[in-house]
Amino acid sequence: MLSLLSRPRPGAKVSRGLGAAAVGGGRGRTEPCHGCLPRSLPRALARPLPPSPPFPGPGSGPGPFAVPSSAGRMSGSSLPSALALSLLLVSGSLLPGPGAAQNEPRIVTSEEVIIRESPAPSVTLQCNLTSNSHTLTYSYWTKNGVELTATRKNASNMEYRINKPRAEDSGEYHCVYQFLSAPKANATIEVKAAPDITGHKRSENKNEGQDAMMYCKSVGYPHPEWTWHKKENGMLVDIVNTSGRFIIINRENYTELSITNLQITEDPGEYECNATNSIGSASVVTILILVVIIVVYEKRKRPDEVPDDDEPAGPMKTNSTNNHKDKNLRQRNTN
Repeated sequence: MLSLLSRPRPGAKVSRGLGAAAVGGGRGRTEPCHGCLPRSLPRALARPLPPSPPFPGPGSGPGPFAVPSSAGRMSGSSLPSALALSLLLVSGSLLPGPGAAQNEPRIVTSEEVIIRESPAPSVTLQCNLTSNSHTLTYSYWTKNGVELTATRKNASNMEYRINKPRAEDSGEYHCVYQFLSAPKANATIEVKAAPDITGHKRSENKNEGQDAMMYCKSVGYPHPEWTWHKKENGMLVDIVNTSGRFIIINRENYTELSITNLQITEDPGEYECNATNSIGSASVVTILILVVIIVVYEKRKRPDEVPDDDEPAGPMKTNSTNNHKDKNLRQRNTN
């Protein structure tokens, strides 16, 4: 808006100069004005700009960023450009220098390992700190975030050997370098294996109306995706929680299936948990057995139904176990 208001009237005159002399019309040779304000504007708009500190620009000669020592302030047309340059200089000073990336540690690692059989041939994980400008204090290995015992040493070249690896040896391995006056650096080597289910319930015995819980846990990496199925008519059917009685909880290498308010006509049978990752899959079966409690009532005879003494007594009931023992005793006595 200021540029529109500052458009000079035809034939206006202005003194050549800078700073206050230019705005106030100081002495000097007159010539057509190219930046003065119209006389018809209010005096408040025609006042000179308030004093501002000298801009630390490149020199004091002519140009949009020139700051004359006699004026001590900049003209209105140069102020936005000066602010832009100032912000550019400040933001540029905050950016990392061209040599910052070169000072960061550089680690070269061996390839990832895939265990396809158990046990597999022995493997060796390797890390090499090839570029570093800081003093190395020590280095060590971790597996899934836990430091491995007896791996700490002061060495740029690191090795970790896994003898006859199995699925339980899979996971994320990190070689970690600790420096004296710089943040630690690390690199990751993945050891992958298909899931191996190591624990589950073979059977679950419950009464009708009770709750049942079945679980499976596995080893292997990456962590598997778990699914549960029920065997019906020789086919595996996905368990769907349509009745609200089935609850499935999955946590990395563990899964759990809970069934509430067991129904004798629907729930008994074979339940299968399945673990699958990018390397392979595994599954096991749990048998759910429901027990029906049958109550038997014994009918006792009333006193008037007791037979008379004159009636012949029926055969006397004996304990077969006791008779067998007595027989054994008689046999031993006769021998």
